[in-house]
This record gives sequence, C-alpha cells and structure tokens, in this order.
Amino acid sequence: MIYTVTLNPALDRTLQVESLAAGQSNRIRSEARYAGGKGIDVSRALREMGSDNVALGLVGGFDGKELEGRLLLSGVACRFMHIANETRTNIIIQDESGTETALLARGPEVQPAELMDFLDALERSPDMDFLVISGSLPPGLTPEVYSRMIAIGNQRRARVVLDTAGEALRQSIRAHPAIIKPNRSELAELSGRPLPDAKAVAEYAKELLDRVDIVLASLGPDGIVMVTRSEAVHARPPQVPVKSTVGAGDCAVAGFVHGMALGESNADALRRAVAAGTAATLNAGTGLCRCADIDELLPQVTVEEVKA
Repeated sequence: MIYTVTLNPALDRTLQVESLAAGQSNRIRSEARYAGGKGIDVSRALREMGSDNVALGLVGGFDGKELEGRLLLSGVACRFMHIANETRTNIIIQDESGTETALLARGPEVQPAELMDFLDALERSPDMDFLVISGSLPPGLTPEVYSRMIAIGNQRRARVVLDTAGEALRQSIRAHPAIIKPNRSELAELSGRPLPDAKAVAEYAKELLDRVDIVLASLGPDGIVMVTRSEAVHARPPQVPVKSTVGAGDCAVAGFVHGMALGESNADALRRAVAAGTAATLNAGTGLCRCADIDELLPQVTVEEVKA
C-alpha cells in the first residue's frame, strides 16, 4: 500500500475575477474549493493513475471536515487525525490574463499529544510499501517530526519519499529517506552554491548518496535529473502550452511512485514522472494530471546520460 502524509493540509479556495485591482472592490465571477496540500495532491494523482493509496494527515474544525469530505468524494481513501485547531484555508485569485495571486495561511498549531497520536497511528498502518512525506510543517513542529516518520517507514521496510525544502530537508535527509525530490532552487539552497545546469545539479546530488538512494531534482520545464549510485540521467519533456504549474511537482512524485509500484525500472519510472508532471501543466488552476495526457506524453519524454 502507498501512504501519503500531509501534516499541514489546506482547503484551497480558488476565486476567478476579471481583473484584480488593489484597493478596489473586485467582483468574483466563479469560485471553487478543493482539498489541498502536497501529499494530498500526490494521493489525487495516484488515484487518477490507478494506484490505490491512503492519504494521512492532520485536520481540524469545520474546514478540516470539508477537506476530508471533498477528498473522499473524489475517490481518495483517507485516514486523518483530528486536532483541536482549525485547518487552514488558502485563497487563490486568478484573473482573465492568467495572473495568479495566492494568499497562503500558516496553518494550525498541533498539540504534542495530537502529534504522538498521529505517529502511533502511522506505526500501525498495515502493508506499508511506500511512504510519501510532502510539504511544510505546521507551526511549532520541528524537522525531527519528519525524521521520526522516515524512521517509521524504514523500520517497516517501506520506500520513503521525502518532498520538502529548507531546514526540514536539510535535517530530515540524515534519517535516510530512500528518495528526495527537491527542485533546483531547493537543491541550491541545500548546497550553498549556484547549480546553473543539469551537470552541476548531478554533481551535487552525488554528494547526497550517502544519505539517500535516489535524488530526483526538478528543473521545471527542463524536466528532471535523476541521480543514483549507478547512473545520472536527465529526462526532458516535450514543449507544451502551459496553463498552470500548480501541482506539477506532486504529479511528478506520484508518477515516479506509480512506476515503481508497477515494477518499472528507475529510468522508466522517471519518464513517467516527467510525463505526469508535464500533464499537470496542461490543466488550469488546481487541476492535476490526467491519464490520457500522461499516456500521450510518455513516448515523447527523452532520457540521456548527464556526462561529467
């Protein structure tokens, strides 16, 4: 079974306006609400691809119940721990020019007992084959929480995928997740130096292989560099009309995990990751990847060795 973890989920409220004028009244033309959060997006994308999975995390209050209900109605199995404080709501404003303005809430504080109840439940999760840990930590929680979850996954012999940034990434990789998926800027922050091209990305990623098995470094429209102990390759997508990049990285994670769950080679799972991430950019707003688009893009993804 594939489990995803989102400790700081959000109810995403997307508002469509003709144009956003600061300091003036703006009429909303349409509104939509979605269950949001990086791990939740991974679960939604996995469900689209046909991979059974369970979304885990922390939710609270009325908005937390709405988030959980919306996820269930979309066909994603979930098992959230309920906390006392209210789940955050993000506001995303989109105008007709394609400009998107996001107002992102910090999230609720999690009490120590609530955290320990969640970790206890995670330890009891049956048949754990993959554990995908994604996104930011709620206020008050330290990166040690991610390290503890990685340790739980490793003890269960699951393949642990970590997709986070900053200090949470820096500290958590010491717990030896199997796979990390930083983007180029996150990897550059970790390295403390510029990483201007795929070669520089691959060279630094090799320095992390004492702590992780696979580095998937996202280069945005230039695809993904994958580095393992035996290879360094660069997968590039075809050029497509980009409507939105929201959720593209999460779909790439889902594509790679889905490929591994199918028993594909690392290189084939990488192709699927790039196809899934690119498919997500074809849909406006919070729309994620669709299987038909992934299938069409997959043969167009090219993979080549990153030469030293």
